Order: sequence, then structure tokens, then C-alpha cells
Amino acid sequence: MIRWLVPTLVYIVAVGALGVTSKLALRTLQWPDMILWSGVGYVFVAAVLLAIGQTKLEIVTGTPWAMLSAGAAIVGLVALYLALGTGEASKVIPVSAAYPAVTLALSVSALSERVSLLRVAGTGLVIAGVVVVTAAR
Repeated sequence: MIRWLVPTLVYIVAVGALGVTSKLALRTLQWPDMILWSGVGYVFVAAVLLAIGQTKLEIVTGTPWAMLSAGAAIVGLVALYLALGTGEASKVIPVSAAYPAVTLALSVSALSERVSLLRVAGTGLVIAGVVVVTAAR
């Protein structure tokens, strides 16, 4: 089996559930509360990983990229919570799923990845799906 498939499927389910669980929480909480609880979760996971020796706190060549990735995740999560606080989860989450277009563009420019016509067409379908979901009442 392809090693990336199972974690990817877990990601899909988790992110899909995130829209609904966040919207439920935002009925009584504000986005800063959501960030606090997300942070508590990250601190717990980081502590466990440190305790079992899966990671160590050190500065190496990739550390700035890891820090930038963490910053992108935080900004993205804040933006998602703000959007869910005012919009319908059934619209916010599908529209947020347009990120493959950004990944495609950045992977070509920053990672020098080659992109096939089929990948471009698939990304176009994602964008078309976002337009359909957004236009639906």
C-alpha cells in the first residue's frame, strides 16, 4: 500500500470534522478561545513527542522553514475560525478547499516540481467546484 495514503485519509476526515466541530464550538466561544485550545493540544503532543524521544528542540537548517510552516498553520487556523464564526460551515470549508491551487503554484515555483496538464485540469476542477458551492444557495 502507498505509505502516504492512510495519513492522507485521516487528514481528510480530521479536516472535514474540523469545520463542524469548530462551528459548534464557535456558538459559545470566540476565535481566541479556539486558538488557546488548539495551542493546549499542540503543547500536549509536543511534550509527549519530547518525552518519548521522537524529537528534540534544536536549531538546524530546516528550522526556519518549520517556523514559517507553523506560522502559516496559525494564520490559516485563525482565518478559518474567523470565517466559520460568520459563515456557514457548508460553504466556508469547501471554499477553503481551494488551497491546492496555491500548493500547485508554489510547488512549481519554490520546489521546481513539474506539473502535468492533468494536475492543472484537476486543480481547475477544484476551483470550479468552489464556484459551484459558493453560488449555491
